[in-house]
Amino acid sequence: MTDASNPYYIAYLREKKAKQEIEQLLEDSTRKLYEKNQLLEQKIHQIKLQQQSIIHQEKLATLGTLAAGVAHEINNPLAFVMSNVNTLTSYTENLLSALTSRSAKNIDNNTLTMILEDFPELVSDTNQGLCRIKDIVRNLLFFARTDAEVVSTLQLKDAVELALKLLGPKLKNVMLTHQLDSVPTISFNSGELNQVLINILVNSIQACEAMPEKASEINVLLTHQSNHIALSVSDNGCGMSEETLTRMYDAFYTTKPVGTGTGVGMSIVLQILKQHNCDIHVQSDVGKGTTVCVTFPLS
Repeated sequence: MTDASNPYYIAYLREKKAKQEIEQLLEDSTRKLYEKNQLLEQKIHQIKLQQQSIIHQEKLATLGTLAAGVAHEINNPLAFVMSNVNTLTSYTENLLSALTSRSAKNIDNNTLTMILEDFPELVSDTNQGLCRIKDIVRNLLFFARTDAEVVSTLQLKDAVELALKLLGPKLKNVMLTHQLDSVPTISFNSGELNQVLINILVNSIQACEAMPEKASEINVLLTHQSNHIALSVSDNGCGMSEETLTRMYDAFYTTKPVGTGTGVGMSIVLQILKQHNCDIHVQSDVGKGTTVCVTFPLS
């Protein structure tokens, strides 16, 4: 009996062929899986870039909302700095004229005494004004930073205080109360934390502005619970309906007038908080106000 007619040999060839087909199938499947995985990684990277682009655009939109107030905050110290510089220039010209003339009698003693007494105060006020402008610009740059991948250890109390400083001009017509306890540090991206805080506070301010007949009130509370940190922002503004509460995290959904909201603020807030393992809870009543509570896990 030849090998070709040997049933064992035939079975062996059949098994060998099946094994080769399975190996080829496995190789093809592995290659396809690898290609799909590569494509998936590219899509994920693209989505991350798009998300960061949307976050940055929302930051720019928020900066636009703050622009008028920030410009006013800068103009105030800038005005008296310029005035002081003009006065200092005049004093300097008088002193140089007296020093370079043949006789110091060109400037009387009373004028000289007044200049010498006024000089230190003018310099001090000018320095304070420039420091104020520097702080405002530094805070704006800190808010607008785009190092989206960097997570660091942060003091939440400092971040809340910074957000309140940035929103200071918009809070001038609001009775703001706040209790900010010293709490443990958290792990968070600083730029994204600023985005979360500013969005929540701006929403509260705009909710109060929608009820001009009421005296606006906003309360900010930061406390350390047993296993987390809780931040709540409460206002007595217009509140939200059940439908708005249900859809508030939907991208591009907004009840605000055209030009006052992009509709992606709270969607971004939820996205950022989920990435940092934080929870958010919102309670609201139409015409009575809204309370937003965010819980941060301990570092």
